[in-house]
Amino acid sequence: MKKLIVAAASAAILISASVHADEILEVHPDHAVGGGFGGLSGFMVGAVGGPIGALVGGGLGWLLGSGVQDAAGLEQTLYVVRKDDGSIDRIRSSDGSFLEGQHIRRDGAEITAMRP
Repeated sequence: MKKLIVAAASAAILISASVHADEILEVHPDHAVGGGFGGLSGFMVGAVGGPIGALVGGGLGWLLGSGVQDAAGLEQTLYVVRKDDGSIDRIRSSDGSFLEGQHIRRDGAEITAMRP
C-alpha cells in the first residue's frame, strides 16, 4: 500500500505544471526589429554612394531605426528562457510584465505566467 501511495504522489508531482514550466533567466529591452529595418534601409540608400556609403548608411540606419522603434512605442522585451529540457531559448515579446526567475508556459507564440 505504501508503494502505491509513493507512486501516486510521484506521478502527481511529475504531472504538475510547475515541473514542466520554462524559467526566465534574463530580461533585456530589445530594439533589433527597428534597428534591423533601419539598417537595411540605410544600407540600400547608402549603396548609391558606393561601398563606404553603404556601410555608413547601414550604421546610421541602425541607430535611427532603433530610435524610431522607441518613439513609436513599439518596444519589445527579449527573454532568455531555459526550457524544461535544459536548452536555452530567446523569446521576443511586446509584453514586458515577466520577471527573472518566473516560470512561464508557452503555447505556440503565446506566453503565460505560471501561478506559484
